[in-house]
Amino acid sequence: MIWVVKRAREEHQSAIEWLNNHTDENIAFFLVEIKLYQIGSSDIAVKFEVVEKPNDWTKQIKRNTSNSPTLQARYDYWVAFNDYVFQNNTFSKQFNKRKASTDHWMTMSVGSSACHISINQIRKDNLIVVEWYISDNKELFHKFYSHKKEIETEMNMELDWRELPNKKASRILITHSANFEDKDNWSEQFDWIMDIALKMKKAFRKYL
Repeated sequence: MIWVVKRAREEHQSAIEWLNNHTDENIAFFLVEIKLYQIGSSDIAVKFEVVEKPNDWTKQIKRNTSNSPTLQARYDYWVAFNDYVFQNNTFSKQFNKRKASTDHWMTMSVGSSACHISINQIRKDNLIVVEWYISDNKELFHKFYSHKKEIETEMNMELDWRELPNKKASRILITHSANFEDKDNWSEQFDWIMDIALKMKKAFRKYL
């Protein structure tokens, strides 16, 4: 199911996110913005930009047939993450639940199609990364960066600001060491992720 809109609003994203998390896995819902581009006097071209999609669309979950222990481990981690964090009322009021997948990342909507929060399992480095991910808007990155002091003061931490001038996306992130094999330590990792995500959304949304 594809919903095409001129401009994606928070309620559009929330609706698609909810449908993807509460309907049959054989049905996929997409939110798409339609945009027009023109270079010089060329004909106007239409571009469709996907704003919201199923969390596991790129790599379908095949838990019962997969031969990859890494994919299985990623999936198990996200299942446990969802079970833990969405019992927290504060977190569940701020973020919608996403389906667990075999991807190394999980995204959280912040009410804007321009950016989102991404939670990443970097298993080869034993790191968790929580980042404010700006898809394709250097001007927005610079706006946030102009408020770097206020944002970091409110979050009470230093962030790693990566404009990435040669790439479309920009990233503002913080990392945390993690032993993914120690399941007894997962709750501590989940608590850290929740704390960072909540602080990040509150601090950054002021400047959207």
